[in-house]
Amino acid sequence: MYRNRTQYLFAIICSLSMVAVQSAFAAGPLPTVLPAVPGAPLSSSFPGPLWEVIAPQGGTASVSNAHLFLNVPGGSNHDALHASNQAVRVVQPIGDQSFDVSIKIDSPVVATDVGTSQGLMVLADDKNFISFALVTNGTNLSLSVQTITDGVAATVFDEASFNEYQNPMYLRLTRTGVAYIAYYSVDGVVWTQAAGFTDARIPVLIGPFAGNYNATPSRAIPVVMSINWFNIL
Repeated sequence: MYRNRTQYLFAIICSLSMVAVQSAFAAGPLPTVLPAVPGAPLSSSFPGPLWEVIAPQGGTASVSNAHLFLNVPGGSNHDALHASNQAVRVVQPIGDQSFDVSIKIDSPVVATDVGTSQGLMVLADDKNFISFALVTNGTNLSLSVQTITDGVAATVFDEASFNEYQNPMYLRLTRTGVAYIAYYSVDGVVWTQAAGFTDARIPVLIGPFAGNYNATPSRAIPVVMSINWFNIL
């Protein structure tokens, strides 16, 4: 963890050019200017200093054709829900404020690709966060909301066979005080509530993530997640 906010913001500003995070952001629109103190989430097309790439076990992020691509390597695990957060993610800093954000996931999610996940994450830190994701188990594609506390996951909502899934898919998460609502949509216009829950932890980061997991890590399936936008509603 960074020792102070100045060091933290400096790391974010530099992160997209650092080899350590294995980022590969292409040229794009002019970067969004970071606020002096993180506040509500900001809409973005992803390039620039607003976003930080985090890939603890390897992985890359790139921007091409107005899409963000999160590349999760196969043959090793990059799972959010075990012990510590190993998912590949692109996040921006936020403050203790209400928000209403959505992402459009253009990449297909295939039920037979066992152990994959693509979704949205809100973090207090690497062991305390919320995930809202499309998840596969080899047979079914599910829609799941998890709260992770000290590295231990608790299921808030799990539609084990998410028959409403279409490609593309839209996920939305709102926060008002300690109250959260998770929605999904097949068109980005009409939203269906999946779950409502409370979480008193103060979030500091938000953004899309992708992961994989297999009990035999060498069999973990690669994931390429494509996100068309991160919007504020």
